[in-house]
Amino acid sequence: MADNKNTVASSNDDNVLLRVENLSQHFGELKAVDNVSFDIKKGEVFGLVGESGCGKTTTGRSIIKLYNITSGSIYFKGQRIGAGTLSYKNAIKEANEKFKKDVESIKKGSASDKSEQIAKKKADLKKYVAEQKANIASAKNDNKNVDKDLITQIQMIFQDPIASLDPRMTVREIISEGLVIKGMKDKAKIDEMVYEVLETVGLVRDHAGRYPHEFSGGQRQRIGVARAVIMKPELIIADEPVSALDVSIQAQVINLLNDLRRELGITILFVAHDLSVVKYFSDRIGVMYFGKMVELADADELFKNPLHPYTRSLLSAIPLPDPDYEKNRQRITYVPLRDHDYSVEQPSFREVAPGHFVLCSDSEEKKYKEIIKE
Repeated sequence: MADNKNTVASSNDDNVLLRVENLSQHFGELKAVDNVSFDIKKGEVFGLVGESGCGKTTTGRSIIKLYNITSGSIYFKGQRIGAGTLSYKNAIKEANEKFKKDVESIKKGSASDKSEQIAKKKADLKKYVAEQKANIASAKNDNKNVDKDLITQIQMIFQDPIASLDPRMTVREIISEGLVIKGMKDKAKIDEMVYEVLETVGLVRDHAGRYPHEFSGGQRQRIGVARAVIMKPELIIADEPVSALDVSIQAQVINLLNDLRRELGITILFVAHDLSVVKYFSDRIGVMYFGKMVELADADELFKNPLHPYTRSLLSAIPLPDPDYEKNRQRITYVPLRDHDYSVEQPSFREVAPGHFVLCSDSEEKKYKEIIKE
């Protein structure tokens, strides 16, 4: 983790727009997101999938700073825009506990230079604690001094097209609110930008004076897209933007996002639980389960070689419009205690093939590599 620096050092940084490192988001005792890492390259669509409650929406909200993250770092265009402090505080706590154990061990020993050993341990502890406190101060400083203009280059499309639009504001006011907050005062210029973006998302100028209740679900979602696009963002976080819509309308919104991606060069973090939609729309896919990232790979690779049992379970649940296939479809159920034995080996997120990462233990990694070779 880059602790005191505001940039990320990497050989391929020029192509990475967003980097999430060891992100954790806790709400009291609940670990909604637990040590998640990934990056998103410029111009790509990164799909984030998993069942309801797995932490994918929380991840998106943490990136756009709707939450103050618990620990980890979030970098956008090389700048740290989010930093948590819990990991540094835990490191200090663990170091103090280890120091106490070491001192007890030294006192029980037979060495003649006990006081010197204890003094050295104490000096090492003091130095380490000072480093962690500097990391905490750096994280707080980065959170406090985030460039607001930089943050506006990240916009979000919310899941519920009804609840996310203020019913007391006209479409013109909803879409232009971000411009007004940024300080734009030229009403004629604002109106022209609103009309232009309405036409971009498939609506018309006359819609600008209407209220959200006068529109269908699909039209409301287009208004949400327009509100994001008018800010000319480099990254859009689309939080299940089609889950509340009819199937035919879903296709329209997905095609709209695809068009915007091609025409405007926008990068998209696409949060969803429908794997068939994600496969069609995404370049790479990350799979989350209970707050953890369990698998990450190119979309084609993930569907061709799903390795983690949870990923295989999700893929087995995708229905196909084929009666013969559906009759014989084998539904895979994921049971962590049955599918993993972590009593001896602890899992970590590992690259088992180029660009293909899986949360696994040593023995599982060996098994997964053999599967890919086949």
